[in-house]
Amino acid sequence: MHAAPPTKPFVVLRFDVDYREPHGLALAEIVHKYGLHGSFYFRHRAGGFSLDVMRAVAALGHEVGYHFETLDLCRGDFDRAAALFLDHIQLLRNAGLEIRTAAAHGSPSTAPTYTRNLDLLVQRPNLLEQAELLGETTLNVDFARVPYVSDANWRWRRYAHFEPDTVGVPTTLRAVTQHPDAALYINFHPQQWFARPLSTLYFRTRNRIGRQVRR
Repeated sequence: MHAAPPTKPFVVLRFDVDYREPHGLALAEIVHKYGLHGSFYFRHRAGGFSLDVMRAVAALGHEVGYHFETLDLCRGDFDRAAALFLDHIQLLRNAGLEIRTAAAHGSPSTAPTYTRNLDLLVQRPNLLEQAELLGETTLNVDFARVPYVSDANWRWRRYAHFEPDTVGVPTTLRAVTQHPDAALYINFHPQQWFARPLSTLYFRTRNRIGRQVRR
């Protein structure tokens, strides 16, 4: 069930910190500087969670959440993926972090048993309750009412829904903010944001080359 339409315009600021965790903290400080609050989602990488960065982001008043990819890590084994999901949530809470929501990480599947990490919660809807989470950042949002914009792959695009292989419509933040919507959901990827334009150009070019090679 979705909530009633908003009575006042609002903006959701979501940050998927895939890597370069210090970039996530830098953006958290900028958002805090302007008196705003965002939700920052962190992955469990080879070295574990970046707990110091996560605590610093939370100390600024932002929400800190779990950016999960357990189906990828467990090669499509739903039982193992569900257990690992719960383990990671508990690990974060044991570290003193309040985890209220989770966000599925988007990446190519590692097994034919699933198409995206979000499938874990689609097929195991009770997992959110088991983890004592309020919801997932896309599964529990009605995008017919809340326009979604993302900077994924270094380009601003607007998406109507979250079916697999969805291709967004190219847009700009200026165009989106001039649209008379009652709400707006913006997804940032901090690892793509740099203080120096040359760094942005270098990493954006490298990303494009990498995607072409993978094809």
